[in-house]
Amino acid sequence: MERSPQANHVAGGFILYPDDVEEDTHCHGFVWSDDDNDESKIYKANNLFYVSMEDHLRTRGYVRNVPGAPMCGCLEQMPTVERADCTQTSDEYLYDFQYTGVADNLFEAIVIGRKVSFDACDGETANDLASKYAQMVDDDEITEDARFDEIVVGDNCAVKIDEFLESKGFEKV
Repeated sequence: MERSPQANHVAGGFILYPDDVEEDTHCHGFVWSDDDNDESKIYKANNLFYVSMEDHLRTRGYVRNVPGAPMCGCLEQMPTVERADCTQTSDEYLYDFQYTGVADNLFEAIVIGRKVSFDACDGETANDLASKYAQMVDDDEITEDARFDEIVVGDNCAVKIDEFLESKGFEKV
């Protein structure tokens, strides 16, 4: 809860959801390049809109956040999770070709738009934020953030809960 006081209106504290007590929950993320000209960065707002409004709200009917967590937030604001789905963008230019009749330039191509597509991330494991993140770090597309593995913990959730409780002075019995 300390990571997102603006979402939960609490300056501290914590909530644990061990052993599927909340039943099915869904976490979804995306990652973009540090390069300002990369399509993942150019279309990050489009990706956010697509995931939140089209895919999650309109298509799946997801309408609320996990209690204590923001509905949407950056890594430093999100709760600790085992895994998160992932969406990436790709784009395709749309052209209009015109015959000019001029010998040295018979045709002229004009960009008339772009088609942006939204697909499951293509990391080593498809549709997995941690896998896409690791791929982009390995490819030097992004700078590694030491917090990532502490927030998206994979199969280490039970261990991370125990470590967290111990750091707060609690012990499971």
